[in-house]
Amino acid sequence: MKQGARPLALALTAVALTFLLPWTVTGAGAAGNWVVHVAAGSKGEAHAQALPSAPTGVSATCAAPTISKTIKVSWTAVTHATTYAVYDSTTSATGPYSSIASGVATTSWTSGTLTTGTNYWFEVTVNFGSNWVSAKSSATGESTINGVNPFCIQP
Repeated sequence: MKQGARPLALALTAVALTFLLPWTVTGAGAAGNWVVHVAAGSKGEAHAQALPSAPTGVSATCAAPTISKTIKVSWTAVTHATTYAVYDSTTSATGPYSSIASGVATTSWTSGTLTTGTNYWFEVTVNFGSNWVSAKSSATGESTINGVNPFCIQP
């Protein structure tokens, strides 16, 4: 891509772009926006790749239930992952979810001190370089922060 050039954002499917444009398609989620980048050394050939899978095996456990109000979120490593991002919801397992950690280089993340009397659900995405982001994982089990010992419980 020429210096200063902006990527072309399209709301088309990867399949349509594969046949119409001589660029590599990258993006986030099947319903998300697609960004088209000229494939280095492609000489104009179209190149399609499947979207990466969402992380699996996501769990939320009380990190230290008798001494802190923290939750540890863990997941199974994804091949070729660069980093992961963690999202939480205090509303329900269906969200809405907010980003709470990005650039996580390991397969677990532990929260800071959480709010008493609140239920938490977590989701994780995986990043592959700077262009690929997976769909969010399915929501994990619920963990609740309590005002008494133990400070964290899993209903």
